[in-house]
Amino acid sequence: MSKPQFARRLVWFGMLALLAPVLALAMGQDIKPQSLGSDQATVTATVVSVNQTTREITLRGPDGNEDTVVAGADVKNLDQLKAGDQVNAKFERSMALEILPAGSAQAGVEYKGGQSSAEKGATPGGTARQSVTVTARLTAIDLQNHTVTLTGSDGKPHVISVEDPGRQAQMSKLKIGDMVRITYTEALAITVTPKGKG
Repeated sequence: MSKPQFARRLVWFGMLALLAPVLALAMGQDIKPQSLGSDQATVTATVVSVNQTTREITLRGPDGNEDTVVAGADVKNLDQLKAGDQVNAKFERSMALEILPAGSAQAGVEYKGGQSSAEKGATPGGTARQSVTVTARLTAIDLQNHTVTLTGSDGKPHVISVEDPGRQAQMSKLKIGDMVRITYTEALAITVTPKGKG
């Protein structure tokens, strides 16, 4: 299975788990992007040791547990990282949904991503961002069984149950042919505070 096929399958499974309440949230709303929520977490770890030859960095987390990671070739300033430095990682993720009129978009999956690292000689750090957008067509609405069916670019139908009674009552506002666009975004930023400067 190719990377795009695997990613598409992973996205569908993840989206299906979230989509029943998500799709129901959009019922009766204006046709515009809606944020379905976001969350973020920040973790600070202390550098225990750095092996410049193997590029292995041992970190101690806030709970005292230690873990060793390997810095990829894109990490340009590993020589500046020392025991006692603080590594701060901020992770964010968000999801947004749009209900679009029939024929206004093509079904498909779009991937975007990018990363950057500190310039040579600067304090180590970097950012990475990726997003996956799935656009599918609403191909069936079953008001009696409280399900909707979305069909993506692969032509396979995905049936979603709407469990909430209040949202079930709103299902009649949906139209077969409407397009559903879901965007999931993740971002990671890593900064380093040298020992004694925090």
